Amino acid sequence: MLNIPHASVGGLGISRWDDIEGLQSEVRRWTDWYTDLLFIPDKREGIQIMTSDYSRFAVDVERLVNDPLEAKGQGVVYKKFNGLHRTFEGKEEIEMFRYHAQYMRSLRMMLDEHSLLIDCHSFPSDISAVDICIGYNEDWSRPSDFVIELVKTVFGNNGYQVTCNAPYTNAIAPETGFTYNSLKIEVNKRVYLNEQTLEITRGAVQLRKCLGTLYNLMLNYWEEL
Repeated sequence: MLNIPHASVGGLGISRWDDIEGLQSEVRRWTDWYTDLLFIPDKREGIQIMTSDYSRFAVDVERLVNDPLEAKGQGVVYKKFNGLHRTFEGKEEIEMFRYHAQYMRSLRMMLDEHSLLIDCHSFPSDISAVDICIGYNEDWSRPSDFVIELVKTVFGNNGYQVTCNAPYTNAIAPETGFTYNSLKIEVNKRVYLNEQTLEITRGAVQLRKCLGTLYNLMLNYWEEL
């Protein structure tokens, strides 16, 4: 199952931030540009997909309700971000919380005890020199060592520099009545994107091929379990 939460810029027109230019700068930096195109394969058999219609600056579907970042104004619905401030009218905030609840409910309904949930992201190149960061939780949702090594090997064999839980840790793992595996893949934007123009580069083709190889191996492995 592919979860792609931060690829959209939807909802920005009604998000009511106080500094439009400042917001545009943060959106350029923190949107996971084209991750829907990169991670979603042409052949989807055996793969379920969840994407958000909204920008993280409208509603962040990956935040927890009562998330610790709520204290900084960056909970489910951001109210502050790097000096920017946001206001609401009417039921706008409530509607965003409803969307968040609907998203998480839909995500849970797609999962079962045989699922591998892959959390799909990208990060700005000035965060780290690594190409691919693999993140996972040290709890019931942690994939086996074999699966983690398989992901590392596929990316490594394709020439990418890979790390685990650095610079990002953990992976989304909504509570259900059963256990399943969850893994995050963070891609350095420079691998596939011109960060100044936001134009996709030739590196995206190689990355899609690499992800296709990974999915095929994963599907074969899961079928044998």
